Amino acid sequence: MTNVLPSAETVVVISAFALIYMLVLLKKTLQGKFDLYDFLMLSMVAIIPAGFTLFPGLAYLVSHLTGVVFPFVVMFGALFLVVFAFMHNMTARLHKLERQNCALIQEQSLLALELKTKDSGQPGG
Repeated sequence: MTNVLPSAETVVVISAFALIYMLVLLKKTLQGKFDLYDFLMLSMVAIIPAGFTLFPGLAYLVSHLTGVVFPFVVMFGALFLVVFAFMHNMTARLHKLERQNCALIQEQSLLALELKTKDSGQPGG
């Protein structure tokens, strides 16, 4: 197992991306466009590569512990898990909204029918 340190340029680029991306996410979270769960999940897209770049010893330790030869494979696996968890949560929320929408449409239809029945039952309506 050899520990290869990333170049200074790589550290600067990854750090700049992580910082800018996290600031944009934080701004959108504070504006109410994202909730805390979304902020945490989306921030992992910046934190995981930054962690692997800034702490290469930790990256090699994790790859050694998992039995994977190349640390970047572990990193992409972790990123895949984050994306999968995020998509799973989004799908669940979308399905919940779909059920709520269906219930609201049914309720609105019943209210419209009740209103129509009431209006047709009154003389001069």
